[in-house]
Amino acid sequence: MSEFKNSILVSQQVPEYIRDEYPLFVNFLEAYYEFLETKQGTQKNDLIQQAKKLRNISDVDDSIDDFSESFISNFATLLPQNEQIDKAFLIKNVLPLYLAKGSAKSFDLLFRILYGEEVVITLPKDSILRASAGEWTVENVLRIDNDVFSSYVGDGVTKTFFLAQQSTINDVTVYSNGTLLNSGYTVRRESKKIIFQTAPTLGTVIEVYYADFNFELFNSRKVTGTSSGATAFIERAAPRLITQQTSIELYISTNNLTGTFLNAEEVTVEIIADDGTTLITLGSSTISTVNLITVINGGANYNVGDPVAINAGGFTTQAEAVVDSIKTGFVDTMNVQFGGAGFQVGSIITGPGPGSSLVTAAAGSVDASGANSANIFTIFTDVISSYSNVVISSSDYGFPANIIPTGENVSTQLIDAFSRGSVTGIGPITSATVLFANSSSNNIVYDSEGAKIQTLANTFVDIKSFGSLGRIRINSAGTGYVKGDEIVFGLLPFGNFGQAAAAAVTNVSNTGAITKIEFGPSRIDGTVSANANTVIVTGTGTSFVNELSVGDQIMINLETRYINTISSATSFNVNVAFTKTSTNNKVGVYDRHPIGGVGYIQNNFPTSTVTSSNVLATGANVEVISIMGDSEQITGSTSSISGEILKIRITNAGAGYEFLPAVDLTNKGDGSATAEASIERSFVSFPGRFTSSEGILSALDRKVQGLNYYIDFTYLTSVQVEFSRYKDIIKLLLHPAGFKNYAEYPIDKNINTSLTLVSTKANAVSGTVNVNNSIYVTGTNTRFITANSRGIFTIGSNISVNNQIRMINAVISNTQLTVSTAFSTNSNTQSLIIVT
Repeated sequence: MSEFKNSILVSQQVPEYIRDEYPLFVNFLEAYYEFLETKQGTQKNDLIQQAKKLRNISDVDDSIDDFSESFISNFATLLPQNEQIDKAFLIKNVLPLYLAKGSAKSFDLLFRILYGEEVVITLPKDSILRASAGEWTVENVLRIDNDVFSSYVGDGVTKTFFLAQQSTINDVTVYSNGTLLNSGYTVRRESKKIIFQTAPTLGTVIEVYYADFNFELFNSRKVTGTSSGATAFIERAAPRLITQQTSIELYISTNNLTGTFLNAEEVTVEIIADDGTTLITLGSSTISTVNLITVINGGANYNVGDPVAINAGGFTTQAEAVVDSIKTGFVDTMNVQFGGAGFQVGSIITGPGPGSSLVTAAAGSVDASGANSANIFTIFTDVISSYSNVVISSSDYGFPANIIPTGENVSTQLIDAFSRGSVTGIGPITSATVLFANSSSNNIVYDSEGAKIQTLANTFVDIKSFGSLGRIRINSAGTGYVKGDEIVFGLLPFGNFGQAAAAAVTNVSNTGAITKIEFGPSRIDGTVSANANTVIVTGTGTSFVNELSVGDQIMINLETRYINTISSATSFNVNVAFTKTSTNNKVGVYDRHPIGGVGYIQNNFPTSTVTSSNVLATGANVEVISIMGDSEQITGSTSSISGEILKIRITNAGAGYEFLPAVDLTNKGDGSATAEASIERSFVSFPGRFTSSEGILSALDRKVQGLNYYIDFTYLTSVQVEFSRYKDIIKLLLHPAGFKNYAEYPIDKNINTSLTLVSTKANAVSGTVNVNNSIYVTGTNTRFITANSRGIFTIGSNISVNNQIRMINAVISNTQLTVSTAFSTNSNTQSLIIVT
């Protein structure tokens, strides 16, 4: 407030003649005002000062201390008096608070005034599932070229025309009656005008094209087709990229649509210039593009990338396309003529074609039933080179076998020292899958790896290398044969030095016809007899002391036992009594040789006959037809024509097509391929869609209406203020009648954002690999064994092929390894990444 004294101004306020003629009166007035301005004892006498404040009483910021209690008691009785609030701010905003009472905005304002917090109001009714309440929308689009122009007609007088948008002279291209103008005009960017030096003559058509047209100018406008006469209301506009060009999509309201827009017709839209009265006519053409080419006949001898001619159609911009994919004509099917014996799922099949061409396949399935072909193969897996530095006189050679707890030495039988390894689930190949092929030859000779066994030195041995007999064919089943009848292998053909093969009849029909023969352990000299329910074996022509040892596993008449004691050359006891009587049977001894013997040569087999304990047995005829891991007969074939077109790719969709164009493929390949083109029309109705989830049963944000919370008359206040502090205020001041209030206190938690980074390094192995739905990885120009020996990876390392991560189980060769789990997809010519 002002501290100036009114008394010193009195002499200046009275007329001059009074000051001159009545000076005493002036002195009186000055003394009177001094009295009013001067404190008299305990009396303040500040009437003048209070009067000066009257003009500021209406400003609540200046008068709050004097009137706040009275104001609040009259107009804000429902607001708490114990809250620390800005009373001036409260008084200023209490009226808007009352006016917005019951709305979400009133809650926002109240919590800002009282607590300085933001409140979130949630209506549970917005989450209620309602039958048939979903909002369904069908969008209709008219596509036009993004080369938009504004057109004008000269009258011979007007030089200045309004432009549709702000532009520089470099942003526009001007045509006069279709002729490009490079000069004779200027452009005013700020005023959106084009000014010609000479007024266009009467009837001259001026078209101004915009380099970057603002498509939003089409919003809420009427579009008219100049040829069709169709009209529609534009709800909104948006750009759309179509291959090499951009179009503008006008979203049309069908409620105001009349007529049918044509492909490649000119359309016009009128907008109002900045002067508020002048109409500017905008023009463009509807877009109809080639959107699909369907191959009818793929022909032959085409190449990827061959151009495809798209002719006619009345286009304004010609579409372009190329051959995108073709059939190679390479081998794609493997045909198993004869499955051989001793293969496992994933066994690699190779077939070198002409030149450097190659076909690689894998066994997809095998017959592991054991019907006349072995389904398991066992060998000793120790490698002698691992013990090359062991002294013969050592007390413990260190073999991994644990039969001799004190260790193996010169006194230990080899059979007790060695470890056994087996491969199971093997048999003849029944199907094969092509992994890689770049040859179409039908004269390829295919060869498959046999099943493989891992040695203790982490190498793999192909069972084909043992030359063990693996499959017997029953040409004639005969009659009268019994289980256990022996298969006798005769003289070997010249050049075949195989030995120790043995087999027996393991199943017959009710007439004694042989139905199954299995290979077994190698036999010793002589024959034996044993009674049921006894453990004694008696031999004839035998030498048990020299040929057997205590602990040997033996087989007599298909019963397997272990030798407990050897009494003589013609007698020994077994661990468990026999269940049937055997007379003049052979004794098979395990672990002397692999099952099926060793050293036999494919297609050079010994003769085989069946000897039976039944003298009436007759007519059987059997023959060996395969060694283990061999004798497969597989051919490859192709189901496709080399160069047959599978797919055509559109590289430029073109524009302005009025009708279907023709596709010409006669200038490439053998010229016989045919295809059809489809065009996307200018006016398109998209499939309908829901724009809300109210009526969608599977919507995660929808709830079934209940009794208390999910109903139409509840609301939730979520704010970091205790409910007890504002409960009564809300109820008395803002709470809508008939509603129920729920409260939520959101808790902010501090989250530990510290990170622990784990460094992962990936190295690629040279060459490429192929994988299929198996555990095998087949390489081309790879060096797996070399990489393993140099520590680039080891057994147990993780590898990635086409983003499929697996663990290495074993390294078989430089071009093959196995992993822990079969791959889920086929991938060819991929990099192998070692993940560390």
